[in-house]
Amino acid sequence: MKRNLTFFKRRRLNIDIGHRCALECPNCQRQRQFVRQGKKVPGYDMTMDEFYKITSFFKSINFSGQLSDPVHHPKFIEILEYCYKNKIEAIVHNASSLKPHHWYIKAFKANPLAKWVFGIDGLPEQSHIYRINQDGKKLYDLMVESKKYLKRLPVWQYLVFNYNEHNIEEAQEMARRDGVTFMILQSSRWNSENDPLRPSKKYDMSKK
Repeated sequence: MKRNLTFFKRRRLNIDIGHRCALECPNCQRQRQFVRQGKKVPGYDMTMDEFYKITSFFKSINFSGQLSDPVHHPKFIEILEYCYKNKIEAIVHNASSLKPHHWYIKAFKANPLAKWVFGIDGLPEQSHIYRINQDGKKLYDLMVESKKYLKRLPVWQYLVFNYNEHNIEEAQEMARRDGVTFMILQSSRWNSENDPLRPSKKYDMSKK
């Protein structure tokens, strides 16, 4: 029987390049499996040599935010520049808002072809309810401003919780007004049936 080698021929890689995040999202595995267990979050900052080796095989890198936020890698702007110069697709998932405004502008300019996905769960002024320590207003304004520098539209990723499910239409209208792509995500990471963040059945994936 002929084997399907599609999986092994993939040219995109999803990676965490560091181990830092300024947020304390309660249902994130970073909090659930490590911080609340009194354990150190594993990992380290990927070296540039390691990144060069990876990009010799993979031509599309999804900078994930599973255990960290890529913006906290000390050489992330250098990484973005390398991707741009070597025609490597860069997809950046960002929810931490700790970096200063000027850092973001430098990052956007470093790779105008990068696709940025901003995790803002709810209207900007309420996103901190889940994204603890996030300045949602600052991140939203940066997302809109990024259009001045990026050739790909930024994405507003909106994870549905009980506190924001009634604001989806308003958020969609904001996205249309400000010219950004709007993407709704539904989670299945609930601590229990009585998780206070759990949305109604309409948006509860675990009930489907």
